[in-house]
Amino acid sequence: MKLKLTWVVGMIVITNLLTFAFVKLYFPTTIDNTQYLLKMSGQGEEWEITDYQLAWQGVGEQGTSGSHSVTFLGETSGLNGEVEVKVYDFFEDGEKPHHVSTFNADILEDGPAKQGGGGFYPEKHLTPSEIENRTFMVIQWTTIDGKQHVETIQMELDYDPQIISDIQ
Repeated sequence: MKLKLTWVVGMIVITNLLTFAFVKLYFPTTIDNTQYLLKMSGQGEEWEITDYQLAWQGVGEQGTSGSHSVTFLGETSGLNGEVEVKVYDFFEDGEKPHHVSTFNADILEDGPAKQGGGGFYPEKHLTPSEIENRTFMVIQWTTIDGKQHVETIQMELDYDPQIISDIQ
């Protein structure tokens, strides 16, 4: 009986050692669980951008950005033609927009223009405050008198002040 008990305990120890070795060799010791959802908004003299979102999950590097609403703060009847919105965010050089969308100014009569998102996400080394500082929109539009206008809107984190202090 004592021999069987020794044999069973020995098998349990060997099995545990083999399992530990397998896990140590084939599974990473560190896992990057970096994930966040940043919500941003911004307002200029003529335009307001709300609900711009960056969702990013470090595992598998999946993310999305965009889905913002564009609102003209003046009388929409004074607009003519297309409105172009360029999104510049979190790039090293900041010279090229990552997303450009256009829409007809007429749709603003029914409320904000909802713009779609993309598959871009920030580089891992950037902090939320760096992403905020590097995110801005450039809006180009034409008024009825034929004048072309451009406005740049710096995006800001859109959270309760207590949450923002925790993020930054």
